[in-house]
Amino acid sequence: MRGWCQAPSACLHARRFRGYLTTVSNIDHFPTTQQTWILDKIAEGDGGAAALREHIMERYREPLLVYVRGSTLRVLGEPDELVHGFFAHFLAREDSLARWAESGTRLRRWMMNGLVLHARGLRRDAARNRETGSIDALASRASGELPAEDAFEVAWARSLLSDAATAVQAELGAEGRNAAWEVFARHIIDGQSYADCCPRLGYTIDEGRTVTRMVSIRIRRTLRELLLQEGTPEVEIAAELRALEGLLAR
Repeated sequence: MRGWCQAPSACLHARRFRGYLTTVSNIDHFPTTQQTWILDKIAEGDGGAAALREHIMERYREPLLVYVRGSTLRVLGEPDELVHGFFAHFLAREDSLARWAESGTRLRRWMMNGLVLHARGLRRDAARNRETGSIDALASRASGELPAEDAFEVAWARSLLSDAATAVQAELGAEGRNAAWEVFARHIIDGQSYADCCPRLGYTIDEGRTVTRMVSIRIRRTLRELLLQEGTPEVEIAAELRALEGLLAR
């Protein structure tokens, strides 16, 4: 299998995907389940901790690296080391995610703010050792972190879409409908016409349009669930999806 099947993140720049988050019907055929997976894992305590740590690091490693590279935090050292140190510090505290759940804040903002606070701690430690001259000078000259925040948001959006696409691909595979995913990937991602890709996959052109819409709706549904997981209120989901599409178009 090709396209997202082997490298979901590599296909997130595909212009042909633009529009598919908001042009599918707002009345989804697959209703939102309001997943509480993160909250369930928090409630499990030690039993859910390992899976939760892996999930958080997989979702946020690349967005946080992008943020560090584009901000004044990069002067603190290698981005990989800084982000790894933040994860170690953040995930070592049993109440880190519980406090997020109580805060009403989007998880992505909680993670980015947590990284900034972690970096401030490193700066304070460095100040005690009289090693912050260049760091403080760069920080004082910085006009703000907006470009870095923008880059973080874009990287987060791509990570979220990659997770949604991977989940839908696995869901269709479990149903024995791999060909439906292939029609979607070849038409939306690779830009092939239905006339080119459908006959080889056992679909008519009309059937190809139908399964492409079905896959699009499932991706939208999964994105809604992931946004709910991350603390987006139900009433703001539609607006958040529009914002997500805008980020993916950059």
